[in-house]
Amino acid sequence: MTDIRDDGGLPVGGGILSRPDGATIAYRRLQGKNPGVVFLHGYHSDMTGSKALALETLCRDQGRAFLRFDGFGHGESSGDVLHGTVGRWAADAVAVIDALTEGPVVLVGSSLGGWISLLAALERRDRVAGLVGIAAAPDFTEDLMWQEFTFEQRRELLERGEVSLPNCYEPESPWRIYRSLIEDGRNHLLLRDAVNLDCPVRLIHGQQDADVPWRTALQLADCLIAADVEVTLVKDGDHRLSRDQDIGRLCRVVTGLLEAIPTA
Repeated sequence: MTDIRDDGGLPVGGGILSRPDGATIAYRRLQGKNPGVVFLHGYHSDMTGSKALALETLCRDQGRAFLRFDGFGHGESSGDVLHGTVGRWAADAVAVIDALTEGPVVLVGSSLGGWISLLAALERRDRVAGLVGIAAAPDFTEDLMWQEFTFEQRRELLERGEVSLPNCYEPESPWRIYRSLIEDGRNHLLLRDAVNLDCPVRLIHGQQDADVPWRTALQLADCLIAADVEVTLVKDGDHRLSRDQDIGRLCRVVTGLLEAIPTA
């Protein structure tokens, strides 16, 4: 691991976490006070996005611990995203929390990262002091992929083991979805029952989200057993929620949640 210092003088760690199967997870972190913040990026995204960097700046200004990392097959981490699964990403997130953070943490997950943060929190209830979901997408492999596939797409997936889907962000590079992603996702569905998390949760969702319906946030809020759950709907917000006003809102929501968490 290499260590550098940011402009504020706080120690910044950038390095690689090795997994038992030889895979590697790239990360960046700030040391500081707790609760710390851990950012989990979305599908086909990485830890260098504007939301991750804005939260890093926020935590630096507060002298707070912060961690961002690339999931398997994303960014600087090893692996091919085509072979990634929800279970794999969740297990890696738990490993990152265990190895690279101390004390209570707040997980901030974007899209797929929102699903992964929920699964990680269920595995580490004693460590996770709060959750923030940005267009959180629990169960998307089933509800937004499989259930929306045409008969021909389902047959192609089952017979060939993969199917291509349009990529609205890069039309020239369609997304290839492997059968393993869909089948593994069924082992981690959350919205069919109560979600046994009692920590405070904040959900932010754009009502112009073309990828994950905003009603998903309301469904998730209803499933959570926690009483302290707040949903913010952004009428003109899209899936990414990366405009300046969206970033400002995210930082305010995260700061408010951190301030509401008792410190030891």
